[in-house]
Amino acid sequence: MTPTLLPTLLKRWFLPALLVACIPFFFYSAGLGIDSELERTLLNFGHIVFFALAIIALRNKLDMRTWPHWLAISIAVFLVSIIIEYAQHNTGRTRSWEDVERNLIGAWLALFWLNPPSAQIWTGRLIATGLFVSQLVMVSQASLTEYRLQNTLPMLSDFENDYELDWWQGDVALTEERAWHGEHSMVIRLSTRTYSGARMVRLPNDWTGFTSLHFEVYNPSLLPMPLTLRINDKAHEQSLLYQDRFNNTFIIEYGWNLIEFSLDDVRNAPSGRNMDMSNISHLELFAFELENPREITVDYLRLK
Repeated sequence: MTPTLLPTLLKRWFLPALLVACIPFFFYSAGLGIDSELERTLLNFGHIVFFALAIIALRNKLDMRTWPHWLAISIAVFLVSIIIEYAQHNTGRTRSWEDVERNLIGAWLALFWLNPPSAQIWTGRLIATGLFVSQLVMVSQASLTEYRLQNTLPMLSDFENDYELDWWQGDVALTEERAWHGEHSMVIRLSTRTYSGARMVRLPNDWTGFTSLHFEVYNPSLLPMPLTLRINDKAHEQSLLYQDRFNNTFIIEYGWNLIEFSLDDVRNAPSGRNMDMSNISHLELFAFELENPREITVDYLRLK
């Protein structure tokens, strides 16, 4: 092999080989060890990078000079994306029109920036770049959320920041009307549905090294009310069995109620195994079959 042949081969085949090596990630659902919103966002962003590189790799084989060619390439990327999404569904991943959009964004980025500038090309560049920046903002937001979550322990949530409300799912709102700790707390509006409450959808998942969970609940009514705390780890999501998670129902009286749970009880709650305290994925407070709508206030969730 001549000295100049190796660099030529590397230049010609490195990018196609890299793209082929990345194809399995379209069907990858086991996780990268992060198991977080950041991981999912990065995997989504990878769609843009892959299709941009694919167009770059094929640039000498594609005619990209005029809008009919742009349309043909876009249709081809769309059809390939549909095939990928249907194939993904059989590997445990969810079909997503957003992924199709990301594939097109990647293709358009390469397509328009590889072309010589003109009025039409600059229009395409601005549109593709704007869509790319919006996706980049999502990655930045997910990175910031991950950083905040990983640096909040032993606090889970004390509701002193507006962004903490995004960590919860349900009919919830921040309030300054009352607080056990600081100046804010979170109101949960409970309905008469079978199960009504609030779930912490983003939380620090490594609870190792702590012994107890503490929080305060305010009941504005003189009528006591049963409330249930549910906690489970990532492994529970494979079975979803009631006996494979921590469920504890307690009574909240009028005024502030100081709630404490031993993490040993949480660890030992699943039947036949120990909960993985390094990978907690779900924390939820809910009421069961209330006769009338109720409202409670939660504050200062923390580990000790």
